[in-house]
Amino acid sequence: MPENTSNTPNNLTFPVAAPFDAFYRNNHTDSPVGPHSHNAVELYFTLSDLPDVLLNDTVSAVPAGTLIIIPPFCVHQLYHETGKVYERYILSINAQWLDSVFCNKKDTFTYLKENSKPLLLTPNPSMSKKWAIGLDHLISFSSFTKPEALSCFFDLLSTLNQMVSLLSPESTHCFPISSGQHNTNKIIAFIHEHICENLTVSDLAAHFYLHPDYLSRLFKKHAHISINHYITLQKIATAQSLLREGYTVTQVQDKLCYSSYAYFFKTFQKNTGLSPSKYREQYIRQK
Repeated sequence: MPENTSNTPNNLTFPVAAPFDAFYRNNHTDSPVGPHSHNAVELYFTLSDLPDVLLNDTVSAVPAGTLIIIPPFCVHQLYHETGKVYERYILSINAQWLDSVFCNKKDTFTYLKENSKPLLLTPNPSMSKKWAIGLDHLISFSSFTKPEALSCFFDLLSTLNQMVSLLSPESTHCFPISSGQHNTNKIIAFIHEHICENLTVSDLAAHFYLHPDYLSRLFKKHAHISINHYITLQKIATAQSLLREGYTVTQVQDKLCYSSYAYFFKTFQKNTGLSPSKYREQYIRQK
């Protein structure tokens, strides 16, 4: 996972190479990563309180000691304050590599697959300690392709399965959400529901009976991104999903109400680093 976006401020997607990456950080952030996604699963074990976590369609506070499971291509932002110390462990797993290891079995690690919902788990103290020790052991290897490192990695996956089985999605903790976060989540839900339409701030303000300036300030305060930029990121995330499914570039442009191919091309490339056609070819070729 990138720690600095100063060179790629508009990138939505950060690719993670096979097989996986793991690290521990306890440092000041000079340039927090903006909303983005990965082609990977991200397992983020926060040891610091996170006041405004954006996970796909929800903004909420997440307390220290929470394991955040972020599936591939899920737009998220976990921290945003410059100069604040954040302590965390991160394990990123290339989703295609993991699928190939398990022969693409659909019923294996379903919560780590594309289109799964993000999970927030609060392990008990013994499980948290086991997870941190396992990650420390994995991080100590000079190469993650060594047999000993792979053995450690799969031990961690086994521990993860235990945590998910003990704290299933139905029993995951629902953390308190402020009234401002609640209202922001309603705006986000509306954007997701109408992402294929030509959404504007004025449209959203009229729907929620709010002044456009107030709505923009509310959204920026809790999502830490302008509402227009968020709409663009979600449109491009939707475009990526449609292209991976096999839709043509023209079909995706029309479906997402882009006024011209040139504008769609420019916006897509600015946010992903690839043209829509090259992105589509990349995933069609890998199937």
